[in-house]
Order: sequence, then structure tokens, then C-alpha cells
Amino acid sequence: AASSIFHDFCTTAAVEIPAVIVSVDYRLAPEHRLPAAYDDCLDALHWINSSNEDWLTKYADFSSCFLMGTSAGGNIAYHVGLRAAACVEDLTRLKIRGLISHHPYFGGASRTQSETRLAINKTLPLSANDLMWELALPVGVDRDHEYCNPMVGGGPSEIWDEIRVGWRVLVIGCDGDPLMDRQVELVKVLGEKGVKVVVNIGSYYDQSRDMSDQTTDPYAYIGMVRNPDGSVTRNPLRIPNTPATYDPTLPSPAFTKDIPINQSSNTWLRIFLPRETHDSPSPAKLPLVVYYHGGGFVLCSAASSMFHDFCTTAAVEIPAVIVSVEYRLAPEHRLPAAYDDCLEALHWLASSNDEWLTKYADFSSCFLMGSSAGGNIAYHVGLRAAKCVDDLTRLKIEGLILHHAYFGGASRTQSETRLAINKTLPLRVNDLMWELGLPVGVDRDHEYCNPTVGGGPSGIWDEIRVLGWRVLVIGCDGDPLIDRQVELVKALEGKGVNVVGKFGEGDYHGVEIMEPAKAGPLCVVIKEFITA
Repeated sequence: AASSIFHDFCTTAAVEIPAVIVSVDYRLAPEHRLPAAYDDCLDALHWINSSNEDWLTKYADFSSCFLMGTSAGGNIAYHVGLRAAACVEDLTRLKIRGLISHHPYFGGASRTQSETRLAINKTLPLSANDLMWELALPVGVDRDHEYCNPMVGGGPSEIWDEIRVGWRVLVIGCDGDPLMDRQVELVKVLGEKGVKVVVNIGSYYDQSRDMSDQTTDPYAYIGMVRNPDGSVTRNPLRIPNTPATYDPTLPSPAFTKDIPINQSSNTWLRIFLPRETHDSPSPAKLPLVVYYHGGGFVLCSAASSMFHDFCTTAAVEIPAVIVSVEYRLAPEHRLPAAYDDCLEALHWLASSNDEWLTKYADFSSCFLMGSSAGGNIAYHVGLRAAKCVDDLTRLKIEGLILHHAYFGGASRTQSETRLAINKTLPLRVNDLMWELGLPVGVDRDHEYCNPTVGGGPSGIWDEIRVLGWRVLVIGCDGDPLIDRQVELVKALEGKGVNVVGKFGEGDYHGVEIMEPAKAGPLCVVIKEFITA
């Protein structure tokens, strides 16, 4: 507990949260193998519970206690939490509210994909990882012991049920951690047991990679390998997915379900319905927001956890019925495949008799929205929909919401040059995704990429103006694409389209997707636009 790195971290946490931090020194293996550390840390909880120490009695709120740990400490926080849940009556004044597991240290006898992919990483190489478990676990057991593998045997279901009653769990990780798959698996199982669990997994891009190094492979950055014949092989980035669930016994703020659209294309959509609306005896119909996920046309899914979580927040905070569309990805299916799939989904919505849609969605108040590449899709599907409004019958589109919309062009803008080596959307990766996404043989001044090329599609913009559609363009000056977005706003204004530009300072491309805490304020902006 006295190690400088942990002392400094606890100092920062105490000040920034702020909180009274109690860091526990426990016995180490192999001199004292597990469960010695768990015993010591539970002993510390009992001491805190009965302590009259001046700082604690004067400054600490014993009714708001959280157990937290980093790496092996995250494992300890989890296991001590299980023990504490079984003896809460003995802790009297110490009211534990939740667990915070930061990069928790779990394992198992079989290898996960993230362990294999990062076997020779410099921070926690697989050989060192195996050795530490060998030194720490009780003699004679393997890594499928419950101390190491929290999933073994389906996990401690009865204690998880006890935790579900009132505790919350936060699991923090990143996809540069070989243990990420273990952490994601724990989150999924806890969620299925009804535990209120929140996951914060860092960006699927390697944020430490410096794209100013011209030897860095942009294909590797997005989890692909370029083959000698020009084709690509996907090397999955292990972007976490979240399954749809409609289980009233779980404390989810929104219910979700998946519906197939085109089996030959393997496209489908996910509906997000606020629980409060579902449970209301006389629910008012909500606006219908058709959402398209991002990923540069080459990555991600409507099931990707970051987009699932964002749509859940949007459904509850706006509130609205959110329909998130799964479309085909490039380079296997280059543009306009994504536009075709998403327009097909609109036609399906226009004629659907799905109960959630007919009962809860206001078809006369429909908005097309997307983030990043999804913002590009919302724009282009909007242009197509404007030309066939009569075919969409009851589906009345009122506007477009373009969130950090993914546009480009052959020449560089000032913002692209200024932020060429930013870590979220570096220019070389941006160029590669357009190369993979656009039709073969065209450049970035194609209309799919550059919406203002040749003055833009003036005739369709006129149609949008006549239809009375409104357009909201959201961006920030930490996004290399902001100049493209501002240029589109100006062009639409010049054609008399009712367009609103909301551009913030700082941040980065897709920030509200990557940082869930910022999704709420964004939803306020969207709600104001929809209800204006």
C-alpha cells in the first residue's frame, strides 16, 4: 500500500472524487498464498466498521462505502465483496454500496482471445501472468480455481443474488489488457444475474499507438491485415458486444429486442424501449429515432456495447423509441451497401406491425440519426428518403441528426492537418477506411465521402427544404472532421434548409460514445431539437 504508484493514485482519487481512501496492506504470496490476502482485507473491513479513529469518524460517510482495487486488487475487491455480502449483519455501520474493479486480475486454464493476442505484451506477458498465478494460488490447484476464474462452475450464483439486492458494480478495463475478455465475461454474467453492473472498456483503438511513426501499420490499427493480393483479413479487435434482453426481472432502464430485416444480407435492427414507457398503464407515444452506428463503415455493430449503451441512454433521456440498424460492412460490402441496407430498414419500419412500434412509437415524428460513419449514413439515407417519401406512407421523417458525421475529401482541411496524428482518428487511418469503404476506383471527392463536392446535390437539398425537415449537426473542434461538418452546415444554410450546428470546444471524435458520462448532456441537446 506504500508503493509510490499506488500512493500517488490514491492521493489523486481522494482529491478528485473526493473521498476518504483507505488503502489496505495485505500479505503477499508465495509466502502467504490465497486466501491470505482476502482474509487480511476482510479483517480490515471489520476493523473499519468498529474503529473510532478520528479521521474516519469525523470525515468518512460509513453509509456510502465502496470496495475498489486495481489489477490483483480488483480481484481482491471482488472476492472480499463476496465475503462481505455474506456477513453484512456483522458490519453494522459500514454500508457497502458497490464494487469498483479496475483492470481486475482474473484468469483461467484455457486461453481467451485477448490473452493469445497480447501474449507477449510488455506489461503483463502471458508467461509472467502464469507464473504469478502459480505462486499465488493454493498449492495443487490450477487456474480454474474460483480465486482465479470467477466464472468456474457458473459462478457463485447465490452470493451474486445477494449482491443484486442493492449493490452496484463498476468494471473498468481496456482492450490493450490481455485480461479484457475475462472482465467482459464477468460483466455479462453479472448482468444476466440482474446485478446492476456498469462496464467502461477503453477504446477499441490502441490509444498508445503513435501514428506519427510512418512505420505504424494503419491496417493493424483497425484490426486488419492486408494480403498480398490486395484483399484483407480481419483480426478481430474484440469490440465488446451486448445482447438484446427483454427480462422484466432485470433492472435495465430500457428493454431491447432484435428483429431480422434481410436474412440474405444478415441485416437486422435492435429496438430500444424505455422501461418506464413499457410499464406505464397508459403510455404516450414517443418520437421514433432511427440510429446508425459508427465505425468508419468497416467496424462495429448495432450490438457493440458502446453503441448499445448510448442508445439505451438516448431512449431513456430523450425519451424515444430508438431503432438501431445493423448494416453490412466494408470492404466486404463497399458503399452504397450500407445505404441500401439502411433504406431497406426504413421501408420495413414503414410497414411493420411490430407491437413495440405500433404501441409506443409515434410514426409521425421520425428522425434519422447516426454517429461518425452513422452520421454519414443518416445524411445519405435522408437524401434517398426525401426522393421517396410517398413510399414511406405512415413514416413521417421530421429531420436528420448528424453526430460527429464522417465526411472527407481529396484535399486536406485545416482541422485534418492540425489533428493529423490524433489518437482517435489519425489521418492515415481515416484515409484507409475511406479506401476500404468507397467503391473501387473512386477518390475521396466522391459524393459518398464529400457532401459538398460540385456544390452538393442542390435539387435534393431543395426537396428537404420543401419537406420542412430540420437538420442538427453536432461536432467538436477536437475532431479532425469538424471543418467538413461546418462546411456542410454553411452549404445547407445557403440552400435555405433549417439547419442547426452545435460545435463544442476540445474533446475528440465520437467522445459521447466513448465516454458514457458525456452521453447525457448530448441527449439534452437532441431532446431540445426533437421537441422544438
